[in-house]
Amino acid sequence: MTPEEILLRIQQTKRRLESLRNFLESRGFEFQCPGEVLPGPDLHSPEVMAKIERAAGQVPDAIRQFYSIIGSVNFNGHHPHWNGCDYPDALIVFPVVFAEEELANFLSDREEYLGAYGSFRIPVAPDYYHKEGVSGGMWYGVPVPAESADPPLLEEPHSTTFLRYLEIALSWGGFPGLEHANLNHTWPLSDLGNAASEPSVPLNGGSATPWNNSDITEGPPSVS
Repeated sequence: MTPEEILLRIQQTKRRLESLRNFLESRGFEFQCPGEVLPGPDLHSPEVMAKIERAAGQVPDAIRQFYSIIGSVNFNGHHPHWNGCDYPDALIVFPVVFAEEELANFLSDREEYLGAYGSFRIPVAPDYYHKEGVSGGMWYGVPVPAESADPPLLEEPHSTTFLRYLEIALSWGGFPGLEHANLNHTWPLSDLGNAASEPSVPLNGGSATPWNNSDITEGPPSVS
């Protein structure tokens, strides 16, 4: 995958996230951390990426461009009238400060860290249990040095890549856990999906050529 292709997909993802955020706000969705929903890029991101590359190797282009164009996202929250799904698995990508903090852990005992994980990992998101305040498993992360421009997302149950993780989540309106919601749930799934689709008019003035995600069939793991 070329840098240009990754750039296009990240730009499309940004427009879809902005559209979905606007829809959620208009419906009265209560974000758990309103200031973290789509705060924008961190100006220190290039510096953090340079630190990681000096210490651990090349950072995958997809995560680098995500940090520089989108920054982070946190759709965790609730709506008082949307019920019937205990683990909606809200879309989250940690801000770059999490990568910087993990680098400090890596540098404090490189041998022990590599023995446990095999390589440095950039933290991407908590698992769907932790998003609801329930003890769960390891956070999702991408390995460094880069294995590919769009890296595998380790610990994520679909065995997918970082960009496809974003696209899977957006194909479920930002809440992929809804695949396993009760049949009588009250979440507006169709409206969420429409809001998270590629806007016909770009929100940032850029190209709005849609990314075809019709082949995305994965969903989140079943939860009992």
